[in-house]
Amino acid sequence: MDVKQVFDSLAREEQPPTAVDVNRAIAAGRAMRRRHHAAVAGITAAVTVAAVIAAWTVGPWPGQRDGVAVAVPAAPSATAKSPVTATPRPAYKGFAELKKKYPPRGKIASVPPLVMWLSNAPRKNELLLCESGPNGSSCSGFPPLAANEFARTQGKLRGVDVWFGVAKDDVHGVTAVTKDGRKLPGNLTRSVGAGLGLWAVEYPSGVDVRRLVVTGARGETLQRIPSG
Repeated sequence: MDVKQVFDSLAREEQPPTAVDVNRAIAAGRAMRRRHHAAVAGITAAVTVAAVIAAWTVGPWPGQRDGVAVAVPAAPSATAKSPVTATPRPAYKGFAELKKKYPPRGKIASVPPLVMWLSNAPRKNELLLCESGPNGSSCSGFPPLAANEFARTQGKLRGVDVWFGVAKDDVHGVTAVTKDGRKLPGNLTRSVGAGLGLWAVEYPSGVDVRRLVVTGARGETLQRIPSG
């Protein structure tokens, strides 16, 4: 046997069998790929569900606090206005009679510890500031505020440390300042009527209040009213 015959014999022995069912091989390959894709999809879904459960359990979701569902307070609207109507306390003697005699020009305002409103005065170009509170009910007249005047003290309750008065609608705050520098913010209701708001400042008995500071929308000082 020459070299060529030996080589041909060895080559025939190393070749793969030719009797292969091609269709069965393709089908088997497709089945294997489907099983692979299903396994990957199952793993992905399991990981996603686990991540959602973990986030729900530990994450700081709105309405949850220490795992207990709580109400989430709504953000206040920038255009919302403070309510100015109020129902006076039954203990406020003389409120009904005074309201009937001097009907409100605008709205009745709750300015703790008082209920107040504006009314037309008998004198021309004047208004009445009516208040009803712990000491009863009364009205007093006042002329219009001057151009450089943003607020005015209308009175002080007897036996109770409360100042009250009127303010232009430009005013957003009235604060009492004591001798030692403490600041005691008052209550203010704007846009009650006639382009005015009403305010009241209550402070502890015996406190030495030196002045009232009237501020605007940005906290800027508009006016200082001395206590004297």
